[in-house]
Amino acid sequence: MPVTIDELMNIAREQGQRNAEGWRRSAISRAYYAAYHRCREWERALPALGANVGSQGGRHQELINRLKHPDRACSAVMKLRSKANGAQLEVQRERRVKADYRLNDWVSEKELSEQLDQVAQLIARCDEAPGADLTAPWTGRINPSGTPPPNPTPSDTRPSAPR
Repeated sequence: MPVTIDELMNIAREQGQRNAEGWRRSAISRAYYAAYHRCREWERALPALGANVGSQGGRHQELINRLKHPDRACSAVMKLRSKANGAQLEVQRERRVKADYRLNDWVSEKELSEQLDQVAQLIARCDEAPGADLTAPWTGRINPSGTPPPNPTPSDTRPSAPR
């Protein structure tokens, strides 16, 4: 039976509760793959694929590139979401590469926490209805950590979509 995105995230959360670096590394990787697969699904719902402009690489980098450079057929809201998804996915991928391949680099609890929180944000953004406004205050700006500004000023906020 195929695994779901929710199952990958549940596995990541469970692994992250164990107090050992190896489990943190595995949790970061599982969370990344939940985000990657959700972004692939989300991209398929766009009216057209974005441009593969930017760093060269495999399928993961190509997805990031396309998300960061959405097609003009996308609405303004979808372009913002796509760019935010691409930027966050790139940060998450960098953490996953560190967790999986840079075995001499320490992986902290803070990195795990950021990964889990940001993947949850990305999945929630992907799960928004295509025509709905973003529910979280969002300006399209990304902090260096790959997250939206935590406390936007009133001029930065957007009204929440009705639930």
